[in-house]
Amino acid sequence: MREPLTETREPQDAEELAELPSAMGPDLEPSDPDPPAPHSERRRGFRFNFITGTLALAAVALLGGFLIVNLILMPSFVGQGAEVHVPEVIGLSEREAEKVLASEDLKLSKISEQWSPDVPRGFITEQDPPAGGLVKRGRRISVIVSLGAQGTSVPVLEGVTARQATMLLENAGLKLGHTARAYADDVGKDLVIASDPPGETMVEQDASVDLLVSLGAVPRSFVLPDLSGHDGSAAARGLRDQGIAVAIRESRGAEKSGDVNSQSPPPGRRVAPRDSVILFVQP
Repeated sequence: MREPLTETREPQDAEELAELPSAMGPDLEPSDPDPPAPHSERRRGFRFNFITGTLALAAVALLGGFLIVNLILMPSFVGQGAEVHVPEVIGLSEREAEKVLASEDLKLSKISEQWSPDVPRGFITEQDPPAGGLVKRGRRISVIVSLGAQGTSVPVLEGVTARQATMLLENAGLKLGHTARAYADDVGKDLVIASDPPGETMVEQDASVDLLVSLGAVPRSFVLPDLSGHDGSAAARGLRDQGIAVAIRESRGAEKSGDVNSQSPPPGRRVAPRDSVILFVQP
């Protein structure tokens, strides 16, 4: 007797599909229900954290730069860019002009010096930009400073006579000022010892120059001796050799004719050149 044929059919639903492997026998291994994630998916979390941190640091740096520019740099740029009116500095001294310009946040720049008959030495004659113009703060204002009237050099006068010094000064367009005299062992009498201002100094035209003129060597004083009984002519000659001015007058006494009776100043008095002595002589 033949065995009945077993009917074969396809699984019809999900439950049958799930049970199918167990019915297929021990030789078939069921597939892994949870396969491992790819390597790129495992690093996705780390990459996300790195990008997020980088963006956060960039945002902090951007914010810091914004604060520096707006709170520090921009006020400085704005202040430097502000415009101010240039003040008038012509006619002021350099120091005064610097103070006036500094009050407007401007700076002074001396570009040259020139002779000027109308502006005293050290005062400003020209400026650029001119007064009233608008310039940015911190700008340098160029100025020209006066040297005074057209100058000339004082001639070297040491060793010339006072008369020669006067002529040299006139030829240089200068005038003789005060003249003082003093003794000098190393400068001959009536020669110039020094001048004020000294030689080769630049001064304005028509300026005055003072002179110091020598009286010759320093006089050496001595005690006047008693000349009574000495020949009057010989005594007078000896005194004159020492630079003493001598006057002779007649006076009667017991001495013989021509001898000194008395003298003035009296014996023992100290005298020096340019002093005067009177000798009284028996007629």
